[in-house]
Amino acid sequence: MGKNVRRKRLLINPQFQAIFAMYAVVTTLAMVPLFMVANFYFFTLFKGKAASLGLPPEHELVQFAERQQTLMIAVFIGATLLAVAINLVISYVFSNRIAGSMYRLTTEFNQTQHLSQASPIQPRQKDYFTEVTEAYNRLLERSR
Repeated sequence: MGKNVRRKRLLINPQFQAIFAMYAVVTTLAMVPLFMVANFYFFTLFKGKAASLGLPPEHELVQFAERQQTLMIAVFIGATLLAVAINLVISYVFSNRIAGSMYRLTTEFNQTQHLSQASPIQPRQKDYFTEVTEAYNRLLERSR
């Protein structure tokens, strides 16, 4: 019962985390034109090969290829939306691990009037930049 329970927050530094998430989304979306061009290129090659074999545009194989091309576009759109959603979640989790570490350090600095009153900071298990927290804790030990 005496355990200090902290409420978990996903948005610790919304501006940083939003920028971090936008980079993830832009990176994901940057790949879409590559997939669309590849889709167009490969199906155009297939249609060209079918035409060189003398197959008319109404031939079932050519029609099948066109349906597959349309299906691939739908698959790319669905995969892109899924990738964007996954990258948004992952980017907020990772940015939380960065921002959380800095938030606790900043809060401790802002609340401490004198170094002698400062408290050591316990980093969360999966936080990044724990070396900054550890350096702060070593500074506290040396000052006492």
